[in-house]
Amino acid sequence: MTISGIESSFDVNNTQRTYGNRVLSKNFNIPIEEINSGSKVNAPLQAVSNPETGESIEIYQSDVYSEDSPIYIVKGKTAEGEEFERKLNAWIIDTRNCSLAEIMVLNAEVGNTSNADKQRAEIVFKQTGAENYLDKADYSTAMKEVLDDYSKAGNWDSYLSMDKWQQDIKDYTSVQVNFDRGIMQRNGISTDSCSFATLRSIEDIQKEWNDRIIEAAKNNKTSMRDVLKQNHPNAENMKWGFVGSDVEMTFDEFVKYMEDENRKWLQSNKDWLEEKGLWEYVK
Repeated sequence: MTISGIESSFDVNNTQRTYGNRVLSKNFNIPIEEINSGSKVNAPLQAVSNPETGESIEIYQSDVYSEDSPIYIVKGKTAEGEEFERKLNAWIIDTRNCSLAEIMVLNAEVGNTSNADKQRAEIVFKQTGAENYLDKADYSTAMKEVLDDYSKAGNWDSYLSMDKWQQDIKDYTSVQVNFDRGIMQRNGISTDSCSFATLRSIEDIQKEWNDRIIEAAKNNKTSMRDVLKQNHPNAENMKWGFVGSDVEMTFDEFVKYMEDENRKWLQSNKDWLEEKGLWEYVK
């Protein structure tokens, strides 16, 4: 629930809670042979193959998979005919330096599992210039280049579908990943190989978010009405509602509803707000 006066921090904080703070969990330590036998690995979520080279990739959800530990199993065959199995955590995939196998994992993680989504991944793979499915390449730049080509050609159907596909992946990978020092050390992961992440303890992460909430509560007195108008210039002329509901509201009705819900949230969380020293700023 967004809270008047501290909208930004609470939105971000709730997102962090939804993703379990994205701190790499102890499941990262589990050997592949101990997780590659559960019911969730019976059928691949994504698969791609090259009939010319014999290379193939299959993406499976591991039996220890959860939103807080999105671990996938990648099986396949190299162009040299060697079979392989790998364990990948979707959180630590960096699209600036990854493989087609990792892009396929992100496809599975964000729900882009249609044949068209697989084809988009293959199109971007070709754009990178990588020779093999496991080769690392800059997929982030390749996505932009493909979109630019579609734009110049006026191929707007392909542009819009590709843009949504890459945006789904971008939104997922843009959430900051935090690595517990102990797990990093036990797995021999260097900070150089995780330049897109932040190396901090869980305690440090929690303290940072608490400090941000308190600072925002003290300094930001913007009303909910003003915040909505800032983010939606045509807010007063729009119809408002909620995902999954057919009920439509005017802007004024929506603001009143949200303010009422906001007051209920504040009251039900009064003890927590007082503990954090926020109650006097938001009551």
